[in-house]
Amino acid sequence: MEGTRLRILQLLQKNGNATVEGLATGIGLAPPTIRRHLDILQRDRLVGFNEVRKKTGRPEYSFYLTEDGQECLPKDYDRLLTMVVDEIGGLTSDDVRGSDGPQILHDVFTRISHKAASDSAIPIGQNFQNRVKSLVTLMDQQDFSPLLSVDGNAVELKLMNCPFRSVAMKNPSICSYDFHLISKVLDVDISRIESIRDGAGGCIYRILASESEVKELASVGSN
Repeated sequence: MEGTRLRILQLLQKNGNATVEGLATGIGLAPPTIRRHLDILQRDRLVGFNEVRKKTGRPEYSFYLTEDGQECLPKDYDRLLTMVVDEIGGLTSDDVRGSDGPQILHDVFTRISHKAASDSAIPIGQNFQNRVKSLVTLMDQQDFSPLLSVDGNAVELKLMNCPFRSVAMKNPSICSYDFHLISKVLDVDISRIESIRDGAGGCIYRILASESEVKELASVGSN
């Protein structure tokens, strides 16, 4: 998919939901044009809507992505399968001794994330600001659609897209990948404060940086 309908899906993914007027403003097209595209997206079951009740005037509708709509945005299940098969194929009996299935999966995705961080060619010894920039670039290359924000003493990274979404919704072990990739690249503690598995629009990670590191990042702005 490309063009206006793709831009509508991307805006809905980023914002969670939006009205016709909001989409028209964000894309720069007239509301009737947006409505025609939304009709097609609804027909294809990529977009749903809820009525927004107002005290006066005509009812307004808020549009959102369905799961089919989420799956229309970048996904990379082939890469996921390749990474998992390669990593499992290299496990030894010692690696899995005493571990159940969920623990093995968690360990596999942790290993995969560490390998991805090592393969990313991010220079060792970068300052915090440059490590964050490198991380955002890496996550963007892997279709996570990262958004970085700095608010006061907090640094948050929101992943708007999950390239492994349908698998992650069924198995939380998949989420070990992005968690440990972020932690490995930044070399700091992080916490996941929102997850798509819990109904959030994207997975949000709080980066537990020092006050000086946060100030350093805020001084040059965030994405």
